[in-house]
Amino acid sequence: MERWLSRWAPLSGAVAGILIAVSIFSGSNTPDNDAPAGQVVRFYLQHATGQKVSAIAGILGMAFLVLFAVALAGRVRAGQGSGWLASGAIGGAAFAAAAFAPLLAFSWILASDIKFLAPSTVQTLNVLQNDLFLPAIAGFFVFGVVAGLAAVLGKAPARWMGWVLFVFGIGAAVPPVSWFALLGTFLWVLVAGVWLTVRRTPQVRQSEPDVSLAHV
Repeated sequence: MERWLSRWAPLSGAVAGILIAVSIFSGSNTPDNDAPAGQVVRFYLQHATGQKVSAIAGILGMAFLVLFAVALAGRVRAGQGSGWLASGAIGGAAFAAAAFAPLLAFSWILASDIKFLAPSTVQTLNVLQNDLFLPAIAGFFVFGVVAGLAAVLGKAPARWMGWVLFVFGIGAAVPPVSWFALLGTFLWVLVAGVWLTVRRTPQVRQSEPDVSLAHV
């Protein structure tokens, strides 16, 4: 059972990438922050189904991101990568998922309960859904930087791919390119998930010294 999970668990990255793509393309551009309550209400009445699908696919995509981070950490450790960085990749993914979840939750609330909300509540939730992105930026910064370094040192899936994820992590902290870095991160997760699945789990040699940042 453990060997089967080790082989196929990285596919959770591909699932995460596909779910995030569904989330992006099923949703629509929400009203601006200065939109009157009536406009926000009309939008969510007309696009309720798409927004609900987007929210569900997005939150599941975040859950599979965490599962992928667990699988990536296992491969990093098997490749004699840094143990604390591998654990940090899991923490970074959990941070990113938890930080992104409120945006999806606000969208779900508006799509599901728009008829029962007061105008002021509608406008408040719309603003939060549009602009509560700073925690998500921090989460994906941590995931990209830590998981990228873990992939570099553990060569899982490949050293150069680890540096690519590291760059995406840095880009997530730069507001003008944060959205593109986020998309790049999920594309990386999708490709890395497939890559790690088709490759065999590296065999650990007990005689090899542990690899850590101290040796770099």
